[in-house]
Amino acid sequence: MALVVMTLLAGVFAYLYYQQRNLTAQLRNDLGMRITELAATEVKLDSISKELDAKIREIEGLGGDLEELTKMKNQLEADRLALRRGNTNLTNKIREYEIFLRQKDEEIVRLREENQQLLSERDELVTITETLRREKQTVEDSLTGALAKTEVLEGKVHLASALKARDIKIFAISPKGKVRDGERARARRIDKIRVDFMLEKNPLAEQNTKLIYLRILDPNGATISDTSTGSGTFLFEGETHPYTFTKEVNYNNTNQDVSIIYDRTGDFNPGTYTVQLYCEGFLIGENTFTIR
Repeated sequence: MALVVMTLLAGVFAYLYYQQRNLTAQLRNDLGMRITELAATEVKLDSISKELDAKIREIEGLGGDLEELTKMKNQLEADRLALRRGNTNLTNKIREYEIFLRQKDEEIVRLREENQQLLSERDELVTITETLRREKQTVEDSLTGALAKTEVLEGKVHLASALKARDIKIFAISPKGKVRDGERARARRIDKIRVDFMLEKNPLAEQNTKLIYLRILDPNGATISDTSTGSGTFLFEGETHPYTFTKEVNYNNTNQDVSIIYDRTGDFNPGTYTVQLYCEGFLIGENTFTIR
């Protein structure tokens, strides 16, 4: 009986060992297949992730919409995390990713064509703009040349329209009203200075009221100026100068005679004086006289 029991137990143990061995081999085989499947899925997901990144960069460079790509990238990262947690049922998802990538390839082709069209239109616009710029520059150069010529002509006309004072004569008037030639006057006998001259006829000059500036320079070259007797300042060649006296003349474009009388409150010292006449920015006449 003992022998029979031992024999039966040995058979049972042998059967159990055989079954356990077969189960271990099956489990080892299943584990190997699972690891292989996980690794293959991880490789596919990694490849799809890199391709998605490339598509995102290219579509961004082409100015396309990244919203759908960004959502798909976030979903892919979630699936990769689920894979590492043991979820291997991603076959359908991988197929969806692959279809999505093909669709984005078509979108990239379309965007490239649109960008190429835009580049062509831009180049055409650049060409048109450059042509217009050159034409504008040509017109501006022509206009500048015409304006320069106009300014030169206007300057010549302005210069030609300047009045001229001829036959300038200076007289000294005594306190008693006696008039003497400036060259024969004595300092103690001068109360006023009278300047006579003729405004020449000039067809280019406008017939209007002309303001004549009189400057009397003393023997030291200083302008005799006294605001109480009508003196002030005026512009000549961009600078401010004092004047002795002014007079308005209704110019009628004839050889008309003009007389300006200056009544000075101070004394005239002996020496040579200079009389200058200005009108409309020009020195129109000059002469000297000497007081003994």
